[in-house]
Amino acid sequence: MFAVVLGFAAAAPVAVGPASSAAAPTADVMTNVACGWSPRIGAATLNIAYPDTFANYWETFLPAVPGTSLTVHGDFPHARYMSFTSYAKQGEVSGSLNDQVIAADSGNVNPFRNGGDRKASAQQYTVRIVAGAPPTQPEANTLYTGDATGLVPIIYRVYRPDIGLDATGGAGLPRLTVTLPDGTNHELSECGATNTALDPHKVYSPRLAQRPTQTTSAREPDWKPATGGGHYPNPDNKYLATVVEPGRVAVIRGMLPTTPATYHEQPIMGSGQVRYWSLCSNNPASTAVATCVVDDETAVDSDGLYTIVVSTSDDRPANTAGDCGIGWLSTDAGSDLLIMRNMLPASDFRQSIQNADPTDPRSSMGSYHPEVHYTSKAEFEATGCPPRKSE
Repeated sequence: MFAVVLGFAAAAPVAVGPASSAAAPTADVMTNVACGWSPRIGAATLNIAYPDTFANYWETFLPAVPGTSLTVHGDFPHARYMSFTSYAKQGEVSGSLNDQVIAADSGNVNPFRNGGDRKASAQQYTVRIVAGAPPTQPEANTLYTGDATGLVPIIYRVYRPDIGLDATGGAGLPRLTVTLPDGTNHELSECGATNTALDPHKVYSPRLAQRPTQTTSAREPDWKPATGGGHYPNPDNKYLATVVEPGRVAVIRGMLPTTPATYHEQPIMGSGQVRYWSLCSNNPASTAVATCVVDDETAVDSDGLYTIVVSTSDDRPANTAGDCGIGWLSTDAGSDLLIMRNMLPASDFRQSIQNADPTDPRSSMGSYHPEVHYTSKAEFEATGCPPRKSE
């Protein structure tokens, strides 16, 4: 077993031994695959590579041998989002299929499409992952690994499962079958893929090196757009990132994009300006996440603006607890790197991070750009609670 670090996601591999990118004898292919999906990866398990506390990750591998493919058959999860993504050797995305482009099996329903029936009894799908470059006319429900070599990592993601459900959104993990170049099939067993309980509001210990002490200044932090680069990103997300100064209380305000309501088992899949939004505090030295806030738990004031305080536990203002409508992110143990996610923006939502000017995101995001100012614990507590939008 060996570890693969995934930027803005994390995974633990389930394959052993090297694999050749050239055609290999059929008997050798399966020796490179130990089993199917890895155990669930995330903040409560392997807290590295900036995982979102409201997302869940599993990994498998496909030997990059011409003529080899992986068939994935499962039930759509009851969740906000799901996807399959394959990666090249340096962590670049080589192929991806998300929920909205996956056609359901005959007689079944894809609940993720706009207006989809999230309560439908038949919600099965079948996806193929093929070793090799995509043809001129790619097949439906097929992910191609491109020119990736060796063992190709494939990540299965599930974001924001419905209330009361496990990390798989009540669907279990999809079944995996490897088809070899000679046409024979091998069903892969599970790899002890447990669904560890997770409290998204918990502060998670980085467990690794802490960030060096920084000098303070009066200048407010700048946000920069980020994609995850060559570190195994989710291609459906784009990010804003900044670093707040240690030992200070930062207040972040901005317009919250609308998102589909799913968490409380809503029967119909709605739409929004983005599919998913979150803001997390992370340790840049260990790449661990400390805490995250998510769209459907983030209150807005009468102007539609959220307020989120970023501080150590010792400096946490009292009015960030309870029902005051103010979010809080921990900077304990050097977790002063902030990452904001926008997923799958609507085509007419021009203020998304995806559309942001890399050199000046504020100019293109407008009121959706997160504004930061520093204050003290006492000063912020004196402001009380903001008026709610419904008040």
